[in-house]
Amino acid sequence: MSVWLLLAIPLGGVGAVVRVLATQHGEARLPGGAPAATALVNIVGAALLGLVAGWGGDVALLVLGGGLLGGMTTFSTWMVEADEAARTGRARTALLIVVLPLALGALAYAAARAVA
Repeated sequence: MSVWLLLAIPLGGVGAVVRVLATQHGEARLPGGAPAATALVNIVGAALLGLVAGWGGDVALLVLGGGLLGGMTTFSTWMVEADEAARTGRARTALLIVVLPLALGALAYAAARAVA
């Protein structure tokens, strides 16, 4: 196991703590609550990953991309929030929860990658 992988593992934990704190903070303050907070964290994570991909090499992608930003962003919570909206009869909200962060995240990644 490489030293870089050993560094990525605790950074994943740091990223997860950042995500939880940011989501809790945003949940109470953003219109849309938890889904909006999750979307914002994922979009910011996509933009930061674009910077890492542009500026760094393989090691930076492993340590920062896979570790820190992999821990910070969350696909599972995103899908649970969409499923919850769908199961409670809010199909349009479920669609927005999936599509809007996906599109904005892709744009954020591309824009940050282009700048880097």
